Amino acid sequence: MPKNDVELSKKVKKKKRKNRRLISKFLTLFIFIASGLLIYQIVRLNLLPMNLIIVVSLLLVILALLVTLIMNFKAKKFFGRFIMGLIALCMCVSLGYGNYFIYKTKDTFDVVTSLADKKATTTSVIVMKDSNIKKAKGLKNKTIGTVLKMDKKATKRTLKALSDENVKYSTEDYSNLDDLVDALYDGDIDAICLNEKYRDILHETEEYFTFNTKTKVAYQNTHYEPREVQDNDSDPVKDITKDAFTVLVSGNDSYGTLQSGNTRSDANLLLTVNPKKGTIIMTSVPRDYYVDLPCVEDGGCPVGSKDKLTHTGLYGIKSTEKAIEDTLGIKINYNVRINFSSVVNLVDALDGIDLDVKEGEQCDILYANMQPGLSVGKHHVDGETALAFARERHAYADGDNQRVKNQQKVFKAIFKRIVSPKMITNYGKFMDALAVAFETNLSGDEISDFVKYELQSMPDWKFESYSISGNGGNEFCYIAQTYASVTYQNEGMNKIARLKINAVIKGKSSKSIKDDSVDTVVQQEPAVEEQPTQDYSTNYYEPYVPENSYTYDDSSYYDQSYDYYAPEEGYDNTTY
Repeated sequence: MPKNDVELSKKVKKKKRKNRRLISKFLTLFIFIASGLLIYQIVRLNLLPMNLIIVVSLLLVILALLVTLIMNFKAKKFFGRFIMGLIALCMCVSLGYGNYFIYKTKDTFDVVTSLADKKATTTSVIVMKDSNIKKAKGLKNKTIGTVLKMDKKATKRTLKALSDENVKYSTEDYSNLDDLVDALYDGDIDAICLNEKYRDILHETEEYFTFNTKTKVAYQNTHYEPREVQDNDSDPVKDITKDAFTVLVSGNDSYGTLQSGNTRSDANLLLTVNPKKGTIIMTSVPRDYYVDLPCVEDGGCPVGSKDKLTHTGLYGIKSTEKAIEDTLGIKINYNVRINFSSVVNLVDALDGIDLDVKEGEQCDILYANMQPGLSVGKHHVDGETALAFARERHAYADGDNQRVKNQQKVFKAIFKRIVSPKMITNYGKFMDALAVAFETNLSGDEISDFVKYELQSMPDWKFESYSISGNGGNEFCYIAQTYASVTYQNEGMNKIARLKINAVIKGKSSKSIKDDSVDTVVQQEPAVEEQPTQDYSTNYYEPYVPENSYTYDDSSYYDQSYDYYAPEEGYDNTTY
């Protein structure tokens, strides 16, 4: 071979080796930087016990050293270099994903464990769907209906904001929501002023469950005020890894974020946890349980007022917590709010879920959003359809009982989707949706300590459960200012629930408490029929007139010096 060709060949080989070294050096540098960053993020996450962090860190360092040393110094032939390069590339991708997953988990953890710094109260001026009123200016010289005795402060604030926009109007006040909406439907008034937290009360009433589809928002006022820690402070235990504690899990059946004001607590589950014994008892309380109204946050109801447990959520989760504590005679340490409407975002973030609708679960129409229902068979559904299916009760003869089954089916489908390979590509979107689906007054340190305890001790948890039930009837509900279906308290089951919870707290099994609740329910039925105040011939949708001895002063509701907030022009109400 000519001398020039030999030299050229050597130069080409040398250049190729140099290129290979550059690639190897880049992969080596990336592996060590990504490994160090991953170790830093795991420590910063503060969810793993230190001994486990040390083990993971050592494994990462040893693996990085082995791969890079073999790739740079041992792999001489093409096949060896190719295999080690491929392994190094896979390790780089894995470390990149690992850093991304830890970052998103940390971000979600920070959001979930922090209370929002502001809370919002949204009040709308609502008109019929076919009305020619589209914006605030269309309300000029119109009549707006109100129920001042229910929500004077927010109503006056909204009407003042409307006046500040040079819109003149007249008002007509009514005694309850039923009369207010009937007047709108009958055309006696042009619009109604409604605090958005009462929208769900209308939806749960048979006569007005299509209210959302028959009406639209013409004007809306949102008032923001700082949220103090005292709004939802906890009653913490000394050591969450050793001391027994009770958590209220409250499911809010509403749209919007958890910071957009208070909504109904449609699902109320107590989790009593004894870490030492590894025992958890789940106690369910009926959503319609007829309880004394604590009014913890607003203090806007007379002493002795009664309502359904689900409505206490309109005064805040602390009101629901206090109502359950008073009813069962227990102490609740923490609470977790879950926004059921976040199902939309969670399901969409997973690119939909698969529902297998069985015989008896099908429906022709989903009244929750007035969309076509689901037939028997398998369906891949989006978030809106999944939520409507989970909320549906009007389409079934079994009503609320079938709704609970639908909710369980939707949550199981979400879980299956989470553990599927699809989760790898949707992890970021899912964590973003998860971050706004929960709110808790458990501190970040308490959650971190409990997760560390779980990972280190791996207790063999024993799950026990108890459900309270009662007889149904109709009673006056203060917040709605009308009669509604309720579940009467079952004192026998209240006592059993209290004894079972206390047994778990003391380190015993809840099964050690004799359960004679079936007999208790049967024995209560005659007592309900004999109640002198229960008159089933009453027209429950007539305006309610309090007795003379029942005084009510709503002057404290409204402060003329209150700050106001009015939205800018061009408010988009298409979501309603």
